[in-house]
Amino acid sequence: MASQGPRPPTPDPADPETVGPYRIESRIGRGGMGAVFLGRAPDGRPVAVKVVRPELADDPRFLARFHGEAANAARVASFCTAQVLDHGDENGVAYLVTEYIEGPTLRERIKSDGPLTPAALHGVAIGVAAALVAIHGAGLVHRDLKPGNVLLSISGPRVIDFGIARALDETDHHTGTGQLIGTPGWTAPEQITGREVTPAADVFAWGCLIGYAATGNNPFGRGSFEILSARVLHAEPALGDLPDPLGGLVRAALGKDPAHRPTARDLLLALAGGDSEADAATALDARPVAAPAAFPDGRPDMAHTVPPTVPPTVPPTLPSAGAGETTGAHRLPALPPLAPLEYVPPPVAPPPPERAPRRRGRTLAVVAAIAVVAALAGVGVRQWRSSLPPDDPLLVAVGLDEGCADAVGLYRAGSAAPEKLVSEVWCVQNPQWSPDRSQIVFTRSDSEAHSAWVMNHDGTGLRKIADMAGDSAAWTPDGTGVSYVGDRDGREGVFTVAVATGKVEPVATVKEGDARFHDPAWSSRGLLAFSYREEKEPPRVHVVDPKRPEDWRAVTPEGVDARAPAWSPDGATIAYTALEPGLKDGAEERDIWLISVQGSPNRRELEVPGNAVHPTWSPDGRWICYVRDGEDVRAARTNGDADRSVAPEGDAGTLTMPDWS
Repeated sequence: MASQGPRPPTPDPADPETVGPYRIESRIGRGGMGAVFLGRAPDGRPVAVKVVRPELADDPRFLARFHGEAANAARVASFCTAQVLDHGDENGVAYLVTEYIEGPTLRERIKSDGPLTPAALHGVAIGVAAALVAIHGAGLVHRDLKPGNVLLSISGPRVIDFGIARALDETDHHTGTGQLIGTPGWTAPEQITGREVTPAADVFAWGCLIGYAATGNNPFGRGSFEILSARVLHAEPALGDLPDPLGGLVRAALGKDPAHRPTARDLLLALAGGDSEADAATALDARPVAAPAAFPDGRPDMAHTVPPTVPPTVPPTLPSAGAGETTGAHRLPALPPLAPLEYVPPPVAPPPPERAPRRRGRTLAVVAAIAVVAALAGVGVRQWRSSLPPDDPLLVAVGLDEGCADAVGLYRAGSAAPEKLVSEVWCVQNPQWSPDRSQIVFTRSDSEAHSAWVMNHDGTGLRKIADMAGDSAAWTPDGTGVSYVGDRDGREGVFTVAVATGKVEPVATVKEGDARFHDPAWSSRGLLAFSYREEKEPPRVHVVDPKRPEDWRAVTPEGVDARAPAWSPDGATIAYTALEPGLKDGAEERDIWLISVQGSPNRRELEVPGNAVHPTWSPDGRWICYVRDGEDVRAARTNGDADRSVAPEGDAGTLTMPDWS
């Protein structure tokens, strides 16, 4: 969408007077998704109101994706970005509201005054890199980072329009098969060739943007879409006399292979602490960048995709098992701890002894740089604390009577008691937020059956939507349906019921028999995980793409009793519970393990003295909440550190079955 730079009011009779509760003052601009207006919130604050084109707003699939992505974008730490404040649709008008940022876009600044000075260039480079750290940390990819989406405000550069391009990208009949979402000249090779889009695409756009700010020209020049695409795929960027170490970072960011680019966190680390080409190379833990080769034809395999790297749920590259070692769940080599903001480089080569203290200094410089940027944006550094769990409220089942809770409530760590949303309902289990947190699903059980129920976020509108065979249900990624375990037409497995219509569709099923399904869970990337037991074998966690429902694949090791999968916010990692080696089903000695969506690496991060169940990720992906021994709700960082109870003290009602994400 268009920028938010300062504009004189230009009312147009065709413009709306209000959008939702926001009064419209003037049109700021127009972009691919719709128009952007300067508006006023009910409290008088200026806001940017982005109104979706009518033909898109009429598409239920687009709207579901749009609101889901907007809800995710609202979680992005606001330093160096325009904070997402609200989203909704009213009378056929869908809209997104962000804070209004005064200042020209980078594109306007370069067009009027030419290339940036070295000091201003470094400020833009570090500010945009910090914004990408925050965006990727929320599990998002910008997909359309360009000079028109960077505002030069009084508090520094601010990135806008992140997290919503995917909604348009995945609405095929509006984009056309194969049509590029993004701006030619700023899109990465993998976007042009239709490969998986990851945070590495934003890093490529960062390299284009810094090259443009330094020279006044796009590193791949001007021309038609075909010409620019050919240059991006095969030509070397023109960066003029961009000095090192910044020049080296930009060249690394513009590498053709996404797996070989630095992450946004790497860039921030090098920009904050490096003072030479050698320092930059050390920060990236890479050899000098050679001329990159063009991509081979065809799609890359999963090993070459780059999941979001902040927060680091699993390292992008991990040591493989040595000779004679097994790669099963219980025979993996020890892995390094994953302390937040501590850069753990891929093991390309053993680091020289002198690197450790230098890296530590750069890490401290990164923390200082983030603190300065956050202070300028007026938000402090709360988002970067790692010693305490986040204060996002937990959705919990409250009050156990013979194993069944009788209420659903909200609990914030440190509170004296939970806030009950609905109570006096028999045998409540597994409450779960919808993706936009507007609704809650939970299950109820009696002596004869299980059923799935939904209600609004405040406890109103309670209604049953399905009878089921299991005791847990999961929202689909777009928030329009609920998946559950059941049986239908001679088949058993996972089915999805549309909340609005009650229509039921199978997702993964088998003929009725001895197979057993448990604990469905959807990822933000649209994959379904569930625990599946065939005949007398221990259950394993399986993953399926609903577009290819016949292609199941187990991701947990054979012979290990694995249950209760829970996806990280970025969809790259699954937490699950597993029995201690040698123990049989029925034993109460389960620990929490983490495994990548590819099935490797697999590692135990929470070795619990007792029985750990119901894992759930914090919204920032840095912590896991779980229940120990049936009644102690606890939280620990994803590397197992700082494990602590977050349950209320005293007789405040037993909490269990938390949902944090």
